[in-house]
Amino acid sequence: MKLASEKSFNKAVCPVMDIKGKTVEYPFILQFGNSVFVCAQGILGPKQVMVMDVLGTGLIHMLYNNTDKYSGRIPIWKETRVKQISGDYMSDNLVQYFTKNLSSDSDGKIPEAWYSDKGLINIDLKYERIKKPITLVLNDGVLRRELPFLKGYSSVQIAEMIRQTSECVLNMTYPIRHHNGNEYKTVPFNNYQFPTHLFTLIKTEPSKWSKDNHILERKYTIRFDTILGYVFMQNVLSCHTDLVPGKFYEMSDYAQLFYRIFILPYFGKVKNPISIDEIRHRLVLKTSDTYMVRKVIKRILDELAANRFICDPQEVTKYDGYLYGYKKNNWKDMIDCKEGSSETDWSELKA
Repeated sequence: MKLASEKSFNKAVCPVMDIKGKTVEYPFILQFGNSVFVCAQGILGPKQVMVMDVLGTGLIHMLYNNTDKYSGRIPIWKETRVKQISGDYMSDNLVQYFTKNLSSDSDGKIPEAWYSDKGLINIDLKYERIKKPITLVLNDGVLRRELPFLKGYSSVQIAEMIRQTSECVLNMTYPIRHHNGNEYKTVPFNNYQFPTHLFTLIKTEPSKWSKDNHILERKYTIRFDTILGYVFMQNVLSCHTDLVPGKFYEMSDYAQLFYRIFILPYFGKVKNPISIDEIRHRLVLKTSDTYMVRKVIKRILDELAANRFICDPQEVTKYDGYLYGYKKNNWKDMIDCKEGSSETDWSELKA
């Protein structure tokens, strides 16, 4: 079993989590390189970004396989059909209009007029409008049967994870990926002026009850009509994704976050080596003790290596600092081991 994880989202996010003894102060702001990540409200940890993987993969199966089952094939960006769908109603003109004409009056959502019939005919006579935001309907009973790593969660817990993810209000750098008929283009974009949710949770409703009238399963209606939700939808349907095996979600929180932020977004070779300061900054590690940070990074890399996501992890001392290198395993090597991983104690960071 595998999920598709969207590259631009992984490259842009940072963990926003309450940890033992410390709570998140809003707005949460983190600057790295030329990017700024802002969370005005909400929690965005491994479970919430896992929800985005589940939703993105659901979009792919809905559109390409016409099914709600997660066992279908996930296409890749090189395929003719993917190129066609990526470019449908998102021409160069419309993408440029999208990035330059959002308004603070939009309440963080895409203006409906932009995707109504002939809504933007004055911008692009051929395509007339951007594609309509997709509405995805999911059942957590189906998800638990299709995705083994979700079997350990109750319907109540899944509902809470989806609700928490929907309530995040974010500003971030989020390039748009689309095919213009000749090639893929990655268009710079950010929503710094327009804080928005990752999607709209239209409704959550019971779909199955026990004999004593307890809710066993719930159905979720989700629409990608927010600014970030629409870009996420566009990039996922362009298959701007990397594959993640189910065992990934059974690793510890920081192993997941490290792999998601520092490895998944990159094509080919990974960003390598990485300084201890960059790792501490992007993972929002709360301790300033260098020895403790080194110990935590070693545990992360050892866990990733034990699960075959990477190999040959190394710590290198250079210019009075610490650098970390490793090799990313290919898919065959990655899945050639038993599902699951050992638990890791992160109490040193959470103190």
